[in-house]
Amino acid sequence: MGVKVGRIVREFLFRGLAEQQLDMKLHAHRRELSGRTVAVKPDRIEVEITSGDPRSFAVGDRVRVYFLYQNNWHTFTSNVVERGEAWVALESPEGIYKNPQRKYERVAIAEEAEVYFTLKGQRVELNFPRTSRPLPADTPLSVRENFDFGSLDKLHASFRERMEKAVSTSRIVMLRDKVPQKYEEKVIAALGKMLWIPLTEEDWPAKDPFADERVILRRDLVKYEEALERPAYVITSKLGNILYEKQKKGLHSELWCPILYESYIIGYAYLANQGERKERISKELVDWVWEFSKVLSYSLQLNGYFTSGTAVSERRYESPIIDISAAGLMFAHPRQELAQDLLVHTDLDVTVRFAERRLLIRARVRRKFQDGERSYFGLQFLSISPEDLAFLFEKLYGHPYSSEEDARWEGGTPPPPLDLFP
Repeated sequence: MGVKVGRIVREFLFRGLAEQQLDMKLHAHRRELSGRTVAVKPDRIEVEITSGDPRSFAVGDRVRVYFLYQNNWHTFTSNVVERGEAWVALESPEGIYKNPQRKYERVAIAEEAEVYFTLKGQRVELNFPRTSRPLPADTPLSVRENFDFGSLDKLHASFRERMEKAVSTSRIVMLRDKVPQKYEEKVIAALGKMLWIPLTEEDWPAKDPFADERVILRRDLVKYEEALERPAYVITSKLGNILYEKQKKGLHSELWCPILYESYIIGYAYLANQGERKERISKELVDWVWEFSKVLSYSLQLNGYFTSGTAVSERRYESPIIDISAAGLMFAHPRQELAQDLLVHTDLDVTVRFAERRLLIRARVRRKFQDGERSYFGLQFLSISPEDLAFLFEKLYGHPYSSEEDARWEGGTPPPPLDLFP
């Protein structure tokens, strides 16, 4: 990334941009423009485009900017706030960095992309997705309903009987040997709580009617998206679009209730009212399904479900990718055990998954830091196949990889000087 300049130097650079009308390179996901600074205002920087089509950029696009000033390359990240026929206006950046140090520029891609890997350890792990809100192993089972614990068939029959009278659609989905794919699956796995949409015509729930905080609220979804470094306007639009798409499909009310076992989400119960059945899923039914999920988990344990499957002495982790380049990536994870076990300079094999392809990469942990809730890891790629590198380059930058890329650095800048005698 380079060295962040101070406030005084930042203001000095802004004056230089305005007075000298410096050339700029503007990079978005798979799109590039070149231009010249024509105005620097307190809240924006206006750039006249000299190469490329300004129409390829849209308001709200995340843009990486590179410019040369007094023989030093500088870079910053911004958003497009306005666009004309031959110019674009960028939001004034908070930070400017001098002398980029990365081999390739990092890209925060809009689509879903994940990294997953395993670490060897002493604990026996099960092949289910992890949740960041685990149940303690010794949690006592306390339910009000008269369920039959000993028979899985009778337990399932009681679920079907209750659902036939209460909702138009219901099912139980198990997640053994699976990675959550749908947005709702990822959210309930990450948060360990129920995703309850009383009415799709209304907003996401703002208050939890249960004392034990079992319902995912709108602020939880916003926080989940913020952890992926999505801008506020993108989050608002995404959450609104999810409800709108459900309305278009004729869905009126939904419930996604996780089935938890210790630190795993082993499955979930799904309920929906759709079509002619337009009433909301009631609080009483939500409570019943939550109780049922605990009984089902307990009953599966009694019936040997968690010992009959494949158990390995490895721990598997998966996480959304925050940003990625052709030479490395960054991800975050809430598990404290991973923060303890995955150390800087650790080498590991990771799988990077896009919708259309999976990449097998040998990587090394180069950077690690924490905030209040999760740990962040920066990985450097050590070994990647030529075919996977070509795919990744085209995916991120919109043009094929060539041997000439080895002679350039982040944003097309020259390599940083090599200091052999520090």
